[in-house]
Amino acid sequence: KPASAAPPRPQPSPTASTAAGATASFIRSDTSTRGNWRGVYGTDGYCVANDSQIIPGYASFAVLNQMNWTWAFSSSDPRALETSSRPGRIAAAWYSASSFSLDVNFTDGNSHPVALYAVDWDDNGRAETIQVLDANTNAVLNSQNISNFAGGIYLIWNVSGHVKINASATAGPNAVISGIFFGGAATNAAAAATFVRSDTATAGNWQGVYGADGHSLTGDSQSIPAYAAFAIQSQYNWTWASNPTDPRALETTNRTGRIAAAWYNSRGFSLDVNFTDGNSHEFALYSVDWDARRRSEAIRVVNATTNAVLDSRSISGFAGGIYVVWNISGHVRVNISTTGGPNSVASGVFFQGAGASSSDSATGTGSPATGQGQLSVSPASLAFGNVNVSGSSSKSVAISNSGTSNVTISSVSISGAGLNASGLSGVTLNPGQTTSLSVTFAPAASGSVTGGVTLLSNAKNSPISIALSGTGAQPTPASHSVGLNWSPSTSASVIGYNVYRGSASAGPFTQLNATPIPTIGYTDTAAQAGQTYYYVVTSVISGGDQSAFSNPASVTVP
Repeated sequence: KPASAAPPRPQPSPTASTAAGATASFIRSDTSTRGNWRGVYGTDGYCVANDSQIIPGYASFAVLNQMNWTWAFSSSDPRALETSSRPGRIAAAWYSASSFSLDVNFTDGNSHPVALYAVDWDDNGRAETIQVLDANTNAVLNSQNISNFAGGIYLIWNVSGHVKINASATAGPNAVISGIFFGGAATNAAAAATFVRSDTATAGNWQGVYGADGHSLTGDSQSIPAYAAFAIQSQYNWTWASNPTDPRALETTNRTGRIAAAWYNSRGFSLDVNFTDGNSHEFALYSVDWDARRRSEAIRVVNATTNAVLDSRSISGFAGGIYVVWNISGHVRVNISTTGGPNSVASGVFFQGAGASSSDSATGTGSPATGQGQLSVSPASLAFGNVNVSGSSSKSVAISNSGTSNVTISSVSISGAGLNASGLSGVTLNPGQTTSLSVTFAPAASGSVTGGVTLLSNAKNSPISIALSGTGAQPTPASHSVGLNWSPSTSASVIGYNVYRGSASAGPFTQLNATPIPTIGYTDTAAQAGQTYYYVVTSVISGGDQSAFSNPASVTVP
């Protein structure tokens, strides 16, 4: 059981420091990433409860006064943390009924992003106070309270020096933390993609036009900027020509030649792109149908966490080469799918500083950047807890326009069995206006459910998502009462009676009372409707010896 009262809670401070150099500046909480931490947090190191750890050279780390628990060694639930052996997830935690600590010591004199992940996996109504303390003086540097985190939550700070991070239970059975992550996107922006233009004029002559900050070329080389992480998934590699003079082939990095090559797949492949500095950057993708096989492709930029579509483009007739250019922030995937020809192809990607403005292109006019409307939601996640099968529970989310222009919500989509949302599609919010979204969880079967609501709009931070979770539970059968009485024993040594119940006249029988009953009556308050029970009684003398069972009495509860 947790302590009946939480430890004293000093007023939270956004940033505090001591003479010893320990500091903790709270950045934000994150309820959308859930267990998908790779590429978002822990770029320098991590420790996942009951899985593995890699601690960066500039730090030391220890968990103190904790116990360990694993809810699921292998789970497909996205709330479970990704493991060191991908693919794989684990739902586990360090925990204590009162409190425990994480000892973190940064020894290089610098400040580093630190993210903690906690999830109330079994939806036990947990609430916790997380305090960052100076390890030498115990001065409180920052304090955060979390509750309703069945969907999973990250707390992110910039930390320097030697600190202790204390987790204290304030509600529910215990305090839990599932992992800690060093480095990564302390100021990560929400995933967003704004189409800028397409370009069929530059062909392979990218140097001086694209890639001022970095690039990745099929068959040549790559240089990824420090503010980004990049990976190619489910692709094969192919080289049409290693040193052609055709200007459609991309210039090599050392400017000594060209290469005609591609990542490809007959069904499609993906580019994982994560901008970790909180800013928007220009990202350009180059494709060429080198051997004129009449290829056509669908290119979708999606939120890497929610899979919500941020932008969608189709290209065809690109034997001369085409660049597709976006302004992108946060963590996205660029999914390239075959819609015509033998396969999908892409030859390179290019990273550039601040996002470029939209402009006319060789194949049409680029879409203008979204307006200055901005949506905010409160709360950012909903945890329904246990809801009886065939029953329902509804909760509301406040949707506000905190920007300076009108926002029209064009669509509302929801995922997760038994989850439904209503009341927003087509609504226009003026600046400062707030409306509400009603979400209902009506489980049709037992078990945990996770999902989300995604709102598409013309707001500059569209799309915006709300994490959802709940558990379908079988209703507890209603209890009924059965009254029993019997004739008293004629023996003077009898001190009381024991009552037993069974589901058959011959037993077996289970004793219902803890101590001998001094009277000749008893009420069974745990009988269930529709059941037939058989009751027997014994008389008890001093020392605990008792008689044989009486003849059974039966009753059927209606």
